[in-house]
Amino acid sequence: MRRKHFEIITIAIFLLFSSCEVKREKLNFTVDKVEKILFIYDSSDPYAGEIVENTKWAFKYAKLNYDEFDLADYPEVEIENFENYYVIVFATEFIKKISKEDCERIKKFVASGGGLAVIYRGYNENLSDVFGVKLKDRQNLFLKLGKSGFVFNVNFLPMLAGTFIPDSILKDLSMFDFIHFGDKKIIASSSAGVPVAWILRYGLGKVIFWNTSLLSNKLFRGFITQSIASVSDKFVQPVPNFAVIFIDDFPTAVPNVKKKIIWDEFGLTMAEYHFFVFYPDMMKLADEFGLKYTAGLVFNYGADIKPPFHLTEWRTGKAKVFDKEIEVSKTIARQFKLKNELAFHGYNHFSLLIDEWKNIENMKEALKYAQKKWKEEGLGELPITYIPPTNLIDSIGVQALAQSFPSIKVIAGLYSGFFDVGQYREFGREPWNGKFYCIPRVSAGFFIDDYVKTLILSEIAMLGVWTHFVHPDDIIYTPDEVENPELVRNWFYLPWRGKNSEGLYFKFRDWLQKLKENYPFLRFMTCKEACNEMMRFENLKVEYEFMDKAIKIKTNQKNVFLNVQIDFKYKNLEVINAVVLNTVQTASTNLVVLRTTDKYVLLKME
Repeated sequence: MRRKHFEIITIAIFLLFSSCEVKREKLNFTVDKVEKILFIYDSSDPYAGEIVENTKWAFKYAKLNYDEFDLADYPEVEIENFENYYVIVFATEFIKKISKEDCERIKKFVASGGGLAVIYRGYNENLSDVFGVKLKDRQNLFLKLGKSGFVFNVNFLPMLAGTFIPDSILKDLSMFDFIHFGDKKIIASSSAGVPVAWILRYGLGKVIFWNTSLLSNKLFRGFITQSIASVSDKFVQPVPNFAVIFIDDFPTAVPNVKKKIIWDEFGLTMAEYHFFVFYPDMMKLADEFGLKYTAGLVFNYGADIKPPFHLTEWRTGKAKVFDKEIEVSKTIARQFKLKNELAFHGYNHFSLLIDEWKNIENMKEALKYAQKKWKEEGLGELPITYIPPTNLIDSIGVQALAQSFPSIKVIAGLYSGFFDVGQYREFGREPWNGKFYCIPRVSAGFFIDDYVKTLILSEIAMLGVWTHFVHPDDIIYTPDEVENPELVRNWFYLPWRGKNSEGLYFKFRDWLQKLKENYPFLRFMTCKEACNEMMRFENLKVEYEFMDKAIKIKTNQKNVFLNVQIDFKYKNLEVINAVVLNTVQTASTNLVVLRTTDKYVLLKME
């Protein structure tokens, strides 16, 4: 298998480059120049706060060096020395403040080979030819609200071309009303066909323009990183490179009840479905695609929030195997832990919120009881990862975990949502208690529609990771079973397998297959392993210098994963002290994924 993989990679490289050679040499060099980005924003811009925050996080995750310039201090403070940077980033509508003289300097910077990324719609008439647009009406800047859905026209990221986000999700793209001129590549358009993002050549340099405030949304942060890469002559981004698939509410206190959508397909109760269908099918996917899971165990789905505690619900689900009745949840848990991570989702399914539990002592007693029963049920070592029920936890709940569940090191909440209920987390230390590390989840569900796909690709572009969760009962959460539309997980009443492979299982399998084809280097691992990789990544130091036809890279670790993007003008590539894992062409760069074999790496190009 390894030999076949290498042959495929080699062929792909030659499709992108006239020649590519991989070598190993003993190197020892210094990096004399710090490659930097100039980040221009305006702290007085009342609408640009989120894009500024998102950009700084994008810089942090990609380990990009940058200097800031706040236009609120302009022109009293001057913008100096554009030549010290390889890309300029605009993240404010107030770029109209920039003087004609400084605009001429920016134009010269780009024409000489620099990059310009406009990641938040703005306009300056002195940069019109650089942007490739001019205002239609100076008095009425904004395009009248119409169809605002979103379609990607090209592979700005691998797998992205043709991806469509409907008007129902993106209601207002907040676009200026522009007249377009000159040659450009349209990256994305609205439902009405109006260009939303485009890239163009200006002299020897490149410009990308997002005529929208869309990238202010944290979920689209990866597009900030890729925007910078797309206009760079050379670009280096270290990544931890992992994927984690969580199975929430599994194993759980599953009842012996009949649910129509499952009974109609299999003639099984919920407990039997868990044991005979869902669990084997998920293991089959793991074997086929090299997956590892992190599953969130719940002892009692309902149960009490005050002592005495019990395991009555946990023992309810039964199935017959060779005429012997078994406890479904415990049997699955004992098998599952042998190859995967068994995480803790709760003694019951009540979120650790003080409003639900009334006092912290009840929380702590339930957590202690769960640890005792974990050992008695033969579930192995106490869990490392905690997955908050309903993705909610408050600061009191975090305190209860810290005080009464010493084995827990990781909290896997949500990447988006609301901060005060334990959501809207970043990869890193839990802000309420640094004892815990956060591995937030970005996407969910077995059916990956284009919107979810976009979020996944954004996460991979941002940090080189994918964090996703599913539930065994996703299938039964149909519109007629759930009153709250936000809780629907199976909008189209899809079966699990289906007569013609149209079910949720095969939808997810198809997605995994496409992801593997486009991101074959992505490493699937447990949340515990991902936490270790993230902490290693935090300690990674990367220095690089862009030479005329080379990139010098120096790290403090070996086996570092790097996303390197190189402009199309380079035809030959020589890689020294790194293994090429994948190559692909984006809208304006050749993207090469490397794993270093030494602390000194040299890339030569012609």
